[in-house]
This record gives sequence, structure tokens and C-alpha cells, in this order.
Amino acid sequence: MVYTYYFSYLPYNLMWKLCRLFRRKKQYLLHIEDSFDYYIFQNIRPHLAHLDIVVTNKALIPRIKPMLNRKTKFYHYPFCFPDGLIMFRNAAWKYPVKNIIKIGLEHGAYNFKRFPKAEYYNMFDLYLMTSFYDVERIKKLGAKPVKAIGYPKSDSLFNGKYTPAVLDELKARLQLDPNKPTLLFSSTWDGSGMSAVHKWYRHVQSLCPYYNVLVTLHPRMSEYYRNYLSNPKEIHCITDIDIYPYLLISDVCIGDTNSLIAEFCIVNRPIITFSIDATKRTMDDVIELIKSVSIRINTFAELKHAIANALATAEETAPARRQIIARLIEPLDGKAGERAAQEICRLMPELAHELA
Repeated sequence: MVYTYYFSYLPYNLMWKLCRLFRRKKQYLLHIEDSFDYYIFQNIRPHLAHLDIVVTNKALIPRIKPMLNRKTKFYHYPFCFPDGLIMFRNAAWKYPVKNIIKIGLEHGAYNFKRFPKAEYYNMFDLYLMTSFYDVERIKKLGAKPVKAIGYPKSDSLFNGKYTPAVLDELKARLQLDPNKPTLLFSSTWDGSGMSAVHKWYRHVQSLCPYYNVLVTLHPRMSEYYRNYLSNPKEIHCITDIDIYPYLLISDVCIGDTNSLIAEFCIVNRPIITFSIDATKRTMDDVIELIKSVSIRINTFAELKHAIANALATAEETAPARRQIIARLIEPLDGKAGERAAQEICRLMPELAHELA
């Protein structure tokens, strides 16, 4: 258990009880630790009554405000004492009151990470996961309040948001050459020891005469890599929080062990991955999963041949990507946000009055 839970238990419980004495109606809050959390919530939001937000850092507020559709009150953690909360983190220990209803959701496909201990899941009243496979895995470790609803973020691929006109406008804005295939490079955080960014960042510009090159990096990627890749004009570094349109205009996706590979599979683009040396955080089953849906290479020198192979076999390898997606995100039908809202309203019925 996190020590903060025990240190804050008595003072937080006391303040929570005092606040309840003066509160006329129940208060439910959305706990946000990253603007990406709220981005995922946007596909759940239409199915719920309005929620105010608690942030862990005030710097998040200006990042979240452009995504809001109505006036919203912000609280700063830990100065909030709700009756219930929703979070995209496994951090129920931050609210050490058993009577607070706690609902958690995954903020990405967890197949690429080690699960937290079951005791952290069991501090929630309900934890919603991206796949039935994830539910089975975590239940074997002793977690109980878990249920699969899919991935609310992926609903955007089913609601007509990314029309051909929208994608054509994006290509024009990026000034992509229609005669060149488009490559999307991505990497997980270099500090994790599981990134391969060091294998390609110095050489990627050499591909620009032959391909359109897009790059997306983990939010915590070192500024050195981010700055280096932002300089060449021919390389398009993606800063938008919405990655899907960039995936949809790409012909080949190139990564390492990053969880974005799950979304490469959703849009069914051929995948190339750089191998990495084993670390304490490396999981054999994750590496095998990545191998099953990608062309594996060790060095940048192998990349050109791998790209040609990926383009030539895109249709042939498509079934493997469709098959693996059931392990990563399932159900995948554009209704994950609605299912999440239904589960939330089951425990927080006051949020159901606007439920469609």
C-alpha cells in the first residue's frame, strides 16, 4: 500500500465528514492527472450528467479548458472531498475514505505494461478495462471489481469524425507528397529502458526524400530527442492530442514497445518494431504479442527493406492485426463510452438524468 494512504487517512476522513455535513446534495468529481485523461473522457461525457473536475496540477487547467463544452468548476487535489469520483488512473488510495464511490478506467491498452497489484484494483468499487482478456489476466492475480467495456477513446473511429475531407485537409496542411508513402514513427518513454528512439532519431531524416515522415513521442520523452526531431522541416512532429487522423493517413507505423501499437492494430496499418534489450520491465508475453503483429528489426539499416516488405504484404498481414485486437481492445464497436456511462450510472445514479 502507498504510505500516503495511511498518513492522510485520519485528516482526510475528518475533512470529508465535515464537508458532508454542509453539502446539500451528493458531489461526484472527475479526477484528472493528465489532459489525455480528459480527452478519453470526451466519449463518455455525452452520456452523463455534468461533472466538475479535480486536477493534481493547476497547469492542467488551461490544457483541459479547450476541450470543455460547458462551464466547469476545478478543484485542486487534495482539497476536495467528494461522495464519488471517476479516474483514469489506478490511484484510489488518494481518496482514503471507504464510503467514497470510486470508479477507475484504463487510459490505454494495458497489455504492454505490468499490472499494479490486485489490492490497488480492489480499492475501487468498479474498475473498467479495455478487454475481456485484461479482465481475465487481472482476476487471476486476485482483482475483483473489474469489467470489460472496451476503449472509449476508440469510439471516435466509428462516429464519422474522420471523414475523407478531414483527412485530405490534414494531408494538405502537412504538405504531404501524394506520391510518397507515409511513415509514422513512435516511441515509448526513453526513461523506461524500453524505448528504441536511440536507434532511429539520428537517421530518420535520410528517409524524407522517399517517404513522408511523421513522428509522435511519449509525453515524457526527454527534451533532447524531442528537440532534435523537431528541427528538420521535412519531419512532422505531432503535437495534437488526437493521434487517430495521423494513423489513418499513414501507410506504415514504426514503433518499439509502446502501447500505441494497439491503436495501429485498430486502424489496421502494417507495423514495424525495433527490438530492444531485455530489462527488468520487459515482459516476455508482451514481446511475443508485438512480434505477432509486426516486422521485427534490430537496426536502422534494416528499415528500408522492412518498409518495402510491410507495404507489399499489408493485406496479407491484416488478419493477424484483426485477430490480436480482441486481446487488446474488446468490445470494439464504437459504444465503449456508452457502456462506461451505464456502469458509472449503476453506482452513481444521480449522473443518469441526462443518459441517452
